[in-house]
Amino acid sequence: MGGDPEPVNVVATLVNLKPLDQWREDVSYEDLQSRIAEALDERVPGLANNLSQPIQLRTDELLSGVQAQLVASIFGDDLDELGRIGREVAALAQEVPGATDVRAQQSAGKKQIVIRPDREVLAQFGISVDNLMSTVETGIGGKGAGLVFDGVRRFEIFARLQESYRGSIDEIRKLPLRGNSGELIPLSRVADVDMYAGPKKISRSNASRRQYVQMNVRGRDMGGVVQDLRKRIEEQVDMPPGYFVEFGGQFENQERAMARLAIVVPITLALIFLLLFSAFSSLRYAALIFMNVPFAVTGGIVALFVTGLYLSVPAAVGFIAVFGVAVLNGVVMVSYINQLRDEGYEVIEAVKLGAQRRLRPVLMTASVAILGLIPLLLADGIGSNVQRPLATVVVGGLITSTLLTLLVLPSVYQWFASERRDVEV
Repeated sequence: MGGDPEPVNVVATLVNLKPLDQWREDVSYEDLQSRIAEALDERVPGLANNLSQPIQLRTDELLSGVQAQLVASIFGDDLDELGRIGREVAALAQEVPGATDVRAQQSAGKKQIVIRPDREVLAQFGISVDNLMSTVETGIGGKGAGLVFDGVRRFEIFARLQESYRGSIDEIRKLPLRGNSGELIPLSRVADVDMYAGPKKISRSNASRRQYVQMNVRGRDMGGVVQDLRKRIEEQVDMPPGYFVEFGGQFENQERAMARLAIVVPITLALIFLLLFSAFSSLRYAALIFMNVPFAVTGGIVALFVTGLYLSVPAAVGFIAVFGVAVLNGVVMVSYINQLRDEGYEVIEAVKLGAQRRLRPVLMTASVAILGLIPLLLADGIGSNVQRPLATVVVGGLITSTLLTLLVLPSVYQWFASERRDVEV
């Protein structure tokens, strides 16, 4: 099918998939894509495949102008040099683990007829350049020559050379031009007519010529693929001065989001610590409760590793969410132990009693969050690629931070409390 204006060598095939509950358990969406690509490569050689989904295809095209998840854009001036670099980058991309459906932009190979008028000879015969170009345009491209009416219908008369003449460069060289004195002069007498393979498409971006290599990513994180390919390009591709490579597509979108999170996350952590300090009026207690944060991060990273997921924007948002729940459990534990100490209990007694009495509230807080996220954790339908990383990070972070709150935090509390008691005395 053709949903958009594309060249005749571009074919779009839509495959309607069965519902996920009818799939075999050992086949995932990425496995299906890989099997389709392998079958096409074996049975229909010469194809440059690009496996995607309708909405995803549109989104990728809006991000980078290319219908793929990741695009390496090469910028420069000379088309031949851009073509060479593009071919080398495509060859390197095919060797990078995780990079699939690699395809370089086809920019050369278009047969073109070039007509260079000889102005001195044209002047001898009294023929203008405009007359020459108009004759060539009419003969090869065609031009309207009038109208024919059939009742209320109107048809335009279109005149041009027959296909056997306009498709032969020798016949085009014989195209007659009329001079001032009325004689007919062949086109080859007043112009050089040659055929060569020129560029079929010249892409431009940011006021520079652009050659791109597009690819999809399966079985690996996109950042790792870009880092690996970028390193290989720096080591193995001869890049003349003024030529450079930029990566775009979903990676560019992810890079922008990660840059924002690199600002948001430290601000969030600073605000959490500031609120803890204002609540307890003690740097020691604020630092004690803040120990839940690295434990939550460790649990989230381990959960991503165990499930085979990658650090993405949803996963980063999940880390922010788990910070709040982890710190809340720490506040519940430390504030109750402080309350027991204010009632006259010794440090050890207050720690033991506080850990026992706050076991149920801490477990309830963590359990409610974990149980609420289990449907997202097991999701495999539409949107699961966003839901699962977020739920995985939160669940893994809550498990480790809860263990810290119940076991490690009470154990180290007495160190902080004893120093605090000395300061108060």
